[in-house]
Amino acid sequence: MKMFKDVSANVWRMAIAQGLMMTVMNVNLTNTALVGSILAPTPWLITLPISIQFIAVMVATIPASLMMVQFGRRIVFLIGVFMVTIGAFGQAGSILIESFFPLIFFSFLLGLGQGVAQFYRYAAADAVEGSEKAKAVSLVLLGGVASAFIGPEIAYRTVGLLPNTLYAGCFIVTGLVQMIAIPVIWGLKLPSFKRANKRGRPISKFFFIPSFVAGLTAAALGYCVMSFLMTATPLQVVEVSRLSHEANARVIQWHVVAMFAPSLFSGVLIAKFGVQKILWAGLSCFILACFIGLSGTNFFTYMITLIFLGVGWNFLYVGGSSVIAHIAAPEERGRVQGISDFCIFSLVALASMFSGMFHREFGWEYMIYTAFLPIILILSALIIGKTNLKTI
Repeated sequence: MKMFKDVSANVWRMAIAQGLMMTVMNVNLTNTALVGSILAPTPWLITLPISIQFIAVMVATIPASLMMVQFGRRIVFLIGVFMVTIGAFGQAGSILIESFFPLIFFSFLLGLGQGVAQFYRYAAADAVEGSEKAKAVSLVLLGGVASAFIGPEIAYRTVGLLPNTLYAGCFIVTGLVQMIAIPVIWGLKLPSFKRANKRGRPISKFFFIPSFVAGLTAAALGYCVMSFLMTATPLQVVEVSRLSHEANARVIQWHVVAMFAPSLFSGVLIAKFGVQKILWAGLSCFILACFIGLSGTNFFTYMITLIFLGVGWNFLYVGGSSVIAHIAAPEERGRVQGISDFCIFSLVALASMFSGMFHREFGWEYMIYTAFLPIILILSALIIGKTNLKTI
């Protein structure tokens, strides 16, 4: 394919690292809420271990961006890989000793490493110019396609890997998987941030740029909606609809495929048709997902709902990220990317944290109705930024 021509080794390495990190994340998305249902002292804490990971991503974003400016990306990426590895092994240990609060701590540590990994896409975008930025972001996210098949298989097939203990084996395997990223990241040769005498525009100025606000809103609230519904899906599938762990793994698997497979063409589509049309397409997928989700409670309804949710997330996240990368000048990128991801994962953390509580108290149908609120906000942002987005 044309989009694969002249792709640098750095972009491929970041795509592989992204795939390994997402494999760990997939196992967490599939099983961590179920672990919480066993270990949590109260029902409303069930999704806290997965929510704390998103909180950690939020906490990591600004320090990670500043460290990358100061010390370079490669060393910070390596630190992130070690955090994820230790976090995964620590999660397994927490399950073995049947203790909820160590699970929270190691989930937080794992989330810090995931926060560092969010900059893989920006590092790829900074290595190219103009319309190629969307392709670079898209290719890095494409690394998640492999994880869509590997992660759920690990989550399903290693549930009982260790005798008399559910789920601990899953996290041991993910720790080993993440270790593969060490030599991958070690071989990166990334350009350092360009240092300039001027600092560029103050961060506050960006929030008065309609296209920046539209891109950030699409990425942040798009991720928020996806996280809100996806985090509760295993609880709905296994505990409410009484489907099997395999069914749960397959739903999450095809959701993750839908999240990352569009990266084969989303960057090309943005370059050809413009980012605005891709953002609208992503929003349309979200609306379809919500209506399908309200139509039933069987396996195929869940799977199709999560597929549209995944495709919508990809278009909104890739599109929004490319807008953010396009608007920031070289000397502004470290600060702007850090603040942007801080905003994105603040909302994602809140969505994930309230997901289990909403599901427990109000149910799946009410959660879908609630998702229409951020969808309307995305719609409003795209309308406000319509004129400016046409130029990107």
